[in-house]
Amino acid sequence: MPFKEIDISRIIKEKSEKDPEFKEAFREASAELDLIAQIIKTRKAKGLTQKDVADKSGLTQQMVSRIEKREYPPNYKNLVKIANALDTKLELVSK
Repeated sequence: MPFKEIDISRIIKEKSEKDPEFKEAFREASAELDLIAQIIKTRKAKGLTQKDVADKSGLTQQMVSRIEKREYPPNYKNLVKIANALDTKLELVSK
């Protein structure tokens, strides 16, 4: 049986238009994914391991791993620690 192509962007858009709770949940999840992706990208660009970030931030390697895998939602204090360990800063920017 062949795979059926799905336009996930269209489905998300339609669901968001009909369901405000879904729209907000999707927005929050997307923002979290973007932030974590940026952390991983920056860590790798600097040639650092999760252990390096953990050592510099005072977190455990396991905690850094769980944050990167989205198994544990990062709180503000941990985000600041990770940003400092990466020699970066957290910044709000307009979309």
